[in-house]
Amino acid sequence: MPGRRPYVVHMKHVTVSETRKNWFKLLDEASNGETIAINRNGKNLALRRQKGKKREKLPDYSKIIRAPDADNADKWGWKWTKRRGVIPVTKK
Repeated sequence: MPGRRPYVVHMKHVTVSETRKNWFKLLDEASNGETIAINRNGKNLALRRQKGKKREKLPDYSKIIRAPDADNADKWGWKWTKRRGVIPVTKK
């Protein structure tokens, strides 16, 4: 068709484990316009910036959330206790 250009879609694909390891990096990439497909149980979930919204400065997550050994996030998780609140736990 004259005057029409092909539309090429680029999307980053990651697994749930990769998402857990790189969550804040992926949030930053999505904030910068990247669309990320997270594959979970054979289904893709899209992480992308909402259209029409102005880009706001992202908070420094390291000051908001502190997690032990964040590089190994796929090997640990969180547990809620009434006495201590949220505590990190190691997965087996």
